[in-house]
Parts: sequence; structure tokens; C-alpha cells
Amino acid sequence: MTFAVFAEEPPIESGGWHWDSGVTLNGKWFYDVSESYKEQDGWAYIEGFGKIHYWLYDTYTYHDGYGKSIVDKYVPAWIESMGYVIDFDHMRRVNPNKDLASSVKALMKQRNCDVSVALITRDPAYPYVVINNYDKDSDSYWTDIIPLIR
Repeated sequence: MTFAVFAEEPPIESGGWHWDSGVTLNGKWFYDVSESYKEQDGWAYIEGFGKIHYWLYDTYTYHDGYGKSIVDKYVPAWIESMGYVIDFDHMRRVNPNKDLASSVKALMKQRNCDVSVALITRDPAYPYVVINNYDKDSDSYWTDIIPLIR
């Protein structure tokens, strides 16, 4: 028997985000927010960093490419639930991110997802979250880097 142990729970599902009365998105009925984004996880190997655990989201199928709630609501709540505080003064965005690792792009494409989220704790003194986004219209990626304080 094999068990997989992750350092963190899924950002949306673990927060219990749901619609009490349900909601119809592009013709499908949902109660759980995580299902509407097809929340799933995967791994990518990045040279110099090793294996990185990612949470992946599809915003195009049911949210018309709108992923702002993931970035502004669900991920910050997830970060705080793990005991971190966001260092708002040192957040940064790389747009476009022409240096995004090909393995991350491949993982996102394989899973048909346009958003990936990773908690990076390689250096416990400087943890951070990375959120990668793919924009179909411009065929480009952008990345938010969110430093954390424990």
C-alpha cells in the first residue's frame, strides 16, 4: 500500500468553499467551488529546485477564464489557514513570464489547467507561494510571487 503525504491541503476544497443553494455555470450545477475549477494536484521537476507540488485549476470551462477569485480570495485564505501571513509589501508579478519552467507549462497543459499554485518552503526562513496563470488570448503566462511570514 502506498500513501502520498503532502505538506498542504487543497486550497479551495480544504477551505470548505461552497454555494449553499448551488449555482449553474455553463450549464452544469455545482455546490462545491473546488469542483467548478476542477481542483487537482500534480508535480513538476524544476532544475535547481527539484520536485514541486502544484495545485491546478481550469478557469475556462466553467468560469470563462476568470481566475481572480483564486488569486484574491481562495489562495490568501488557504495561506492564512496554514498560519502564514502574506508580505504584501514584497509581492511581485512577472508579466509576461517568459522564463516559466517548461515542466510547469507541460503539467498545466497535460491537465488542461490554466492556473497552478505552489507553496515553496525550500528555505523555511523565506517561504512563498507562486501562482502561474495562462492567458489563452495572448498565449502567454504571468506569475505572482507572494512572500510569506510565519
